[in-house]
Amino acid sequence: MEKLLVLNNNETLQEFPLEQRRVELGRDPTNDLCLGDQSVSRHHASLVRIYTEYYLEDHRSTNGTRLNGQDIKKHMLKNGDVIEIGKYRLKYKKQQEKSNESDLDRTVVIQPSVLKRVSRAKTANNPPTSKPGLAFIHYLAGPEKGQEAKLNRAFFTIGETGGDLALITKRHQGYYLLKLGGHTIPSVNGNSVRAGGVELTHGDQIVFGERQWEFLSGS
Repeated sequence: MEKLLVLNNNETLQEFPLEQRRVELGRDPTNDLCLGDQSVSRHHASLVRIYTEYYLEDHRSTNGTRLNGQDIKKHMLKNGDVIEIGKYRLKYKKQQEKSNESDLDRTVVIQPSVLKRVSRAKTANNPPTSKPGLAFIHYLAGPEKGQEAKLNRAFFTIGETGGDLALITKRHQGYYLLKLGGHTIPSVNGNSVRAGGVELTHGDQIVFGERQWEFLSGS
């Protein structure tokens, strides 16, 4: 089982077992792990489990979050990592470190600035089709309507950090959609995504809040 060790120099003051998929860290007493010091923001950071790995994510805290001495926004945790939140030092411990993916820590948040814009006229006359060796999503509705994004990394998160968030991940030869955070549940072809996610196939229609995509995969 994974756990966080609250350190004082090299001594362990507290052990916090990580038994939930999402663990909130901060000064506010409502957090799962309350760090009661003014150097810590009320809702400072969180740990989120994705498959067998935990990710550390900063929530735009005042003093930031550091991992092994480096400022981070979001990063996968490995056994022995040291987290600095305000005056606190936390050590991440994992009994068995196992990974089925070679690049689990490469996470990309899709932003409109990195999406390829497709004109509405071109889309109407030439609807997107599969491209050999490629997989991508085409926006059908929402703020990014008419844009497309190539899925060329192991993980893609879609939505807003700290709000509704979905994840598309490549596993072996397929792509899977999972709910990552928030209250809105994504659907594929009208069916809600169950716990553990759902494998995507060419032409699947994904709806997540006000956004709608078509998943296209080359054979």
